Amino acid sequence: MPETLAVIYDDSRFRLDIFIAPELLPKQAAIDAPYLPDATSDFSFIQNLTGAWSGVETNLGQATRSASLFGSSILSFGESGLHSRWSATDEGNPFVHELHWTRDYQGEAYSLGLIQPESYFSSFIPSPYLYGVHYRSSNNSRADNFYREGTPLEVNMPTRGRVEIHREGRLIYSTMIEAGNQLLDTSNLPGGAYEVEVLTFDEGGRPLGRYTQFFAKDALLPPAGEWSWELLAGKPARSTELDTLPEQVDAYYLKGSLARRISDNAGVFSTLASSDSQQALELGTRWIQEYFEFSPSVIYANDGSRGYRLLAQLHTPYFDLGAGETRITDTPDITGDSQAYSILSRETFNRNLTLSSAVFGGRASIRHSESDRSRILDSADIILDDNLGRAEKLTTFEFQRNLLRTRSWYGDFSFSHSIADGEQQLTAVSFQFRHRGDNWSTGSTLRYDRDSTGNGFARAGMSSSWNDRDLWALDASQQFSAEASEDSMYLGSQTRIAGRRGYGTSTLSYRNNRDSGLRTTNYLGSFSTSLMTSGDAFSWGGERTLNSAVIVDIAGSENEDFEILVDGARRGYAKGGTQTVVSLPAFRTYDLSLRPLADGFHDYRESHETITLYPGNVATTDYAVQTVILVLGRLMNGDRPMSNSKISIGEYAAVTDEFGVFQIEIHGKPQFLRVPPVQWGKCEVAIPEQTAAEDWINIGIVDLATARCPDQQTKGASYAAK
Repeated sequence: MPETLAVIYDDSRFRLDIFIAPELLPKQAAIDAPYLPDATSDFSFIQNLTGAWSGVETNLGQATRSASLFGSSILSFGESGLHSRWSATDEGNPFVHELHWTRDYQGEAYSLGLIQPESYFSSFIPSPYLYGVHYRSSNNSRADNFYREGTPLEVNMPTRGRVEIHREGRLIYSTMIEAGNQLLDTSNLPGGAYEVEVLTFDEGGRPLGRYTQFFAKDALLPPAGEWSWELLAGKPARSTELDTLPEQVDAYYLKGSLARRISDNAGVFSTLASSDSQQALELGTRWIQEYFEFSPSVIYANDGSRGYRLLAQLHTPYFDLGAGETRITDTPDITGDSQAYSILSRETFNRNLTLSSAVFGGRASIRHSESDRSRILDSADIILDDNLGRAEKLTTFEFQRNLLRTRSWYGDFSFSHSIADGEQQLTAVSFQFRHRGDNWSTGSTLRYDRDSTGNGFARAGMSSSWNDRDLWALDASQQFSAEASEDSMYLGSQTRIAGRRGYGTSTLSYRNNRDSGLRTTNYLGSFSTSLMTSGDAFSWGGERTLNSAVIVDIAGSENEDFEILVDGARRGYAKGGTQTVVSLPAFRTYDLSLRPLADGFHDYRESHETITLYPGNVATTDYAVQTVILVLGRLMNGDRPMSNSKISIGEYAAVTDEFGVFQIEIHGKPQFLRVPPVQWGKCEVAIPEQTAAEDWINIGIVDLATARCPDQQTKGASYAAK
């Protein structure tokens, strides 16, 4: 390649080739539109409602019940909106959890009001519940997140051609690109850190270049060539039992974070936080290799508090090893000041180690964890062994193996041995077999436990579940389970129904302990639905509760079921003649289409609508669908087909083809019909043989030569000849 510019002229072909150095060519972006398009909806409102209840009753007369109602309200104006989250209980204590104005657009977002921000960069420093403002870089409103997670791959093409990417000799990506410096779209490349080989060819298949490069794609690393950042400021909030809004703490809180990728496979993170009682600085990094990941971070506060966190993972063809340790020390005791806000609230220590490998046709793993926070269950209704309730060191060995795997039958074996604080031990062995059919799935489990004192007990259980699959338009499932041991019995039921107006769940369980004589019945459940408007239309329902939606309005085909396809996959169903809600996640662009579920024929414009949704958006789509009855037949005159002849039934008509065959589409409600004799002028043509269903009629051959006229002297054949 030339250092700057080179020219080759071929006078025999009158051809001029100009070569420009790659360094002088501009980079062509891999993705032309890195941000989501503008919102499809301008003004809209969504109110999500979720209710939950639970209770228990015993044969001793003890009973407890509780119920709650949760709501999420969003008043949306395109990419911006007013967000609120609230709840109420059966004790009559309404509470507002969030109330803020938010805008997330083209990679930047801010929130103002009562907010519960998420912590994006820090391992130690929290993002507290506060009254204030949150300003940050955002991945939500970007369309190139999968691309930004990877190392940029750039090629120089002297001419238009093809690029291939190989990993370990296997092709994983190929595309056609134009001449120049081109960044490759790595969105669909697998995650991890590995070496790739990039090959370039011209359009004729002639090799142009070949090189290798280390490629890293990791969701936890900052995007290459960009800063990730956040700013948070305000007054911390504290929830109370009597107030509807959280109480403001008489203290301030400031937090700022920066993150950047410094190489293909490494990134650095920093967070600085300050309150009226403490200031803290955290520094961290993440480094990944093909088989190894390492993420250390340290924190230091002005009052002497300090801590560290180490996370590491090793992946080999033979085993996987993961380890982590977190420790915060020398935290001062400030509990005496109720209004002070501490960034590092208390001393913390935990350590974990996991080793897993494929052995003996199954999977074996060893887990070990240590923590300074012992598990304490302080309740008068729960009586546990102190050592079991306060275990700080846990070690577990597990082995799992498939015994049987066919199209319908599954068999699994599992073995586990647990040690708590080096004293309490428990060994468990279980076998599970399951048969899966079209709608029913049935299984059985046998489990045996034995502790360190030699006491053992066996349990046998059975479960059977039913799912409607494609039997109904709505989604319904039911599961029954039973378990028995030497001294107890358990029965359970779980039900879930999700339809166009919402979903509901119900769980019932009954346990009889023969040793203690205690019999308990637990019941719990939940429901969810949404109310929404786009300004022009109002509807309610949705199979799931999400923060944006589409209202599908179908005109015609009353009470018939239709499947709503989003990006080619089913996301709900609708009924003709009504409006239906389809709840969808925000910050995405979708392609919507409609597919009839009922048998028969439909006349509608099979269009695909593209919509972009932000939080609180409600888009509307309209479909005009008409049910069609097909009338099939053949028009003949004796043994001669009547081609290119028009035949009518009422206002509907068709023209026969060269063989006299016709098909008439009649709009109407499907039903069993029979066609009377065809009127041909003053004569009738009988149709003795015809078959029909609800949505089609085959009238067979209409023979004009057999026409019968009022004048008996007139023959059908001669009349037809006219």
